[in-house]
Amino acid sequence: MSSNPSSEIAGDELAGINNDDDSIISNLRASHAALSNIVRSSIAAARELDAADGRLSCRQEFLAGITAAIAPLQSHALATKALNVRINQAVSPAISFLQAFSRAKRLEHRLLALSSEDGGDEGCSADHTMTYVDCVQKLSAAVAEVTAECEPAVQRLQDTVEFLGRTKATDKLRLRRLRDAAAALRAVCEEEVEQMRYEGPLDEALLRLQDEYEEILRRLRHPEVGESAGSGEGESEPDGMDRLGQGMDGPDWPALGSPEQIEVLRRIFETLTSNDCLDICIDIFVKVRYRQVAKALMRLNPDYLKTYEPEDIDRIEWESLESSISLWICHLRVAVHSVLAAEKHLSRAVLSSAMDGAVWPECFAQISDRIMAVFLRFGEGVALSSPEPQKLFRLLEMFSAASRLRPVLSLLFDDAAPDIAARFRELQKMLVNAASRAFATLENLPDASPPPSDASVPGVVRYVINYLKCVADGKYASAMVHVLRTESLWKAGFLSRPDPDEALLGESLARALDALLAIVELKRGRYKERVASQLFAMNSYWYMYMRTRGSELARLVGEEEMREKYKAAAEAAAYAYQKEAWGPLLRMVQTDVGTEKGEAARAVARGKVEVFAREVEEILTRHRAAGYKVPDRDLREQIKKAVKEMVVPAYERFLHSCSTAMQGRPVLTPEALKELIGRLFEGSGGSGGGNAGRGEVGVGAAAEELVPSPGGGRLRRERRRAEGLRAGEGSTESL
Repeated sequence: MSSNPSSEIAGDELAGINNDDDSIISNLRASHAALSNIVRSSIAAARELDAADGRLSCRQEFLAGITAAIAPLQSHALATKALNVRINQAVSPAISFLQAFSRAKRLEHRLLALSSEDGGDEGCSADHTMTYVDCVQKLSAAVAEVTAECEPAVQRLQDTVEFLGRTKATDKLRLRRLRDAAAALRAVCEEEVEQMRYEGPLDEALLRLQDEYEEILRRLRHPEVGESAGSGEGESEPDGMDRLGQGMDGPDWPALGSPEQIEVLRRIFETLTSNDCLDICIDIFVKVRYRQVAKALMRLNPDYLKTYEPEDIDRIEWESLESSISLWICHLRVAVHSVLAAEKHLSRAVLSSAMDGAVWPECFAQISDRIMAVFLRFGEGVALSSPEPQKLFRLLEMFSAASRLRPVLSLLFDDAAPDIAARFRELQKMLVNAASRAFATLENLPDASPPPSDASVPGVVRYVINYLKCVADGKYASAMVHVLRTESLWKAGFLSRPDPDEALLGESLARALDALLAIVELKRGRYKERVASQLFAMNSYWYMYMRTRGSELARLVGEEEMREKYKAAAEAAAYAYQKEAWGPLLRMVQTDVGTEKGEAARAVARGKVEVFAREVEEILTRHRAAGYKVPDRDLREQIKKAVKEMVVPAYERFLHSCSTAMQGRPVLTPEALKELIGRLFEGSGGSGGGNAGRGEVGVGAAAEELVPSPGGGRLRRERRRAEGLRAGEGSTESL
């Protein structure tokens, strides 16, 4: 019998359902049992809680009594804790103060030990001094800390004692101990601390540092400045801006002392300044450094600086004044380039830490002011003295030197000492005005001396011509142009357009030459003898032309103008001399012998020949008696030649016409007449060629050497050098 599949499936499903129900029922039974246990445990716990509640109620009543009993003790504990905090707060500053005081005492002992280490006659080494300064700085800081903490510590402790005494928070024994401690602390502050600040080792150390500071400053001496002063000529002096233009941090700026010495000075200065000794440091620095600067410059022997009033300068001999001005130029350069530049570097290196760098410029200004005032007042005195022509060249040298120094002075003083820079600029203006006034005196040059009796070139002509040549030549020309341009701008205003430099100088030189021409004409008119008058004019104008020919003076004024004015005047005077001196003689031999014939005619002819000879001798005698001179050899020879050409041919013709009458009789031959004329102006000169620049020979040359030259010895040297260069050229000019 076969089975039914559907029936099997239904049976399996029923079996699964029955199994699930059994599992659920088992779980429900287990849960019921657990809940029953929990209920029983809860009931048991409730019973135990009821029993414990009874017991706790009894104990709570007991604790409430205990709490009421210990409440005062808790309040006392809190008060004790607060009091402890207050006492600790009062004692802590005192403890800190005592610790600082102890450190200060240890540093005092250390400082005393360092002080006892004497460096001998040469002083302490830089390392020892730096160690000493460090110790002083530490002690100063410790004393400052003690001073700052002293009063707060005493006050805090005193307040606590008063509080405890007022509140009776402690017993009398402890209160008395605290009161004694406060009193002892106050006594320490009033005695020990004050002594530590003002009378202890710190004060002695500060005094010692002041002495050391002064001694180091005194040892910083300037090198020998006499060698750097030079010869005073000024041509080869170095430009200060080459060394100083890079600033004080540059390698070429002059400095004093070693880096170690500068560092020691700086540290000492900072230490003293931090201890209220700034004024003392400034006084020491200014006093010592001024003395060192003065000593350095006194080695130059500047005694001439003692005379600086214009009236006193006018009374100085010219040679002495000339030497003084040369010394002033080189000494001022040394003072600025070397001495004061080094002082500025030292001032900044040592004093720059004080008051944000405001102290050192003032100290440098105080040192420099008195030094520069001595130099400036001398320059001002020279500029304000009476204007004299010979002063021009020295004034121009002073002006040139001041112009070269101006950049360095601005670098030194514009920021630190502007008053000095301003006064120096005023000196430059005064020098411009003084040079202008000195040159202007040539246009009104007083010359009350009589004209030379020998009709030679007067000293004033030699003086002015040499003077103007020096103005036009060499180093003086540029300075003179600067002076003239500055004066022109002052007069016309700085917005005007001045004339070119050469035009300014040329016009000024031309005015001076015109003034000299007026002097020559004035002297020319003073002669009573017309022959002497013409010789004087010829000599003077020829000298003026020949001495300036080919020179810078002639180029600036105009070569053609010089030729037309002075050479032409000399030629005209030479012609007038021939006419005045020899014209009557010429007219004598040119006059017809008349209508006489025979013996009468011969007698007249013989008489005229004899008169002619006497007149020639008389003319020569008058020349010798008056001592007439023609110093220029070329001019002298030309005059002789012109006289010979004027007189001898006419005399020869006259002799030829009278040859019959003069037969057998001694007569003045033409050759003898030439020889007599050749002896004309004997003694006027000696050997040497008649060069354009060497016209003066013999007595004339000696006379020129006696003329006070405007530039002193250097002018004479320059003149001789120029004459030597022109020697051998030969005179190409003739009348």
